[in-house]
Amino acid sequence: QVVMPWYTRHGEALAVPKVTARRFDLAKDILALHGLEIVKQGEKYNSQLPFGYIVEQSPGPNRKVKKGRRVYVTISVGEKEILVPDLIGLSENNAKQRLKSLGLRLGEREYQYVPNEPADVVIGQSRTPESLVNVGTAINITVSLGEPLANATVPSVLGRTLVAAKREIQKSGLILGEVRYRVTTEFLPNTVIDQSLPDGLKVARGDTLDLLVTTVRRSERKFRQW
Repeated sequence: QVVMPWYTRHGEALAVPKVTARRFDLAKDILALHGLEIVKQGEKYNSQLPFGYIVEQSPGPNRKVKKGRRVYVTISVGEKEILVPDLIGLSENNAKQRLKSLGLRLGEREYQYVPNEPADVVIGQSRTPESLVNVGTAINITVSLGEPLANATVPSVLGRTLVAAKREIQKSGLILGEVRYRVTTEFLPNTVIDQSLPDGLKVARGDTLDLLVTTVRRSERKFRQW
């Protein structure tokens, strides 16, 4: 029924069929059966439609036109790809801004003490520079904390999300230990409400810090008393 022509009397206007989201060759056949001519007027990136599918048409669907009218279409060339930049040597903030300016995202961040490396410098990335990725792809990085330290200071992570708390614990030279959950509606889910060591305490680098984190549904997290 889609491709059957609509028969009209001589000079009578007919409705333009919808050909967006269709392959160009199929759209051409549909329009030809309706006595219309397809004209490719351009191409554009589109994350929803693959290469060769029609993104836009003019006149639009159901517009009344005379037989023989040209219908101009724009063809998808697929999703735009981005060259991954070289982030090595940039600060964490500069790496984030660099990715954002290209339409990419900063993903997971890991922190390591590295001999002979300054602090707050990117020393690794999850995607090879100059490789092609889709717009919006997250790039993970590893950031240097500088020279290894014998001792570490316990940070305060109360009120932070679990993801942010883990990042702060890594940056301090400690290791995230056991994470326990408490059902409560007083705070947003995954909020740290207690930590096993007080902030400001001097401990050995590599010690663990346990956390108590909020949750709201017992079905997702097994409740254990702190």
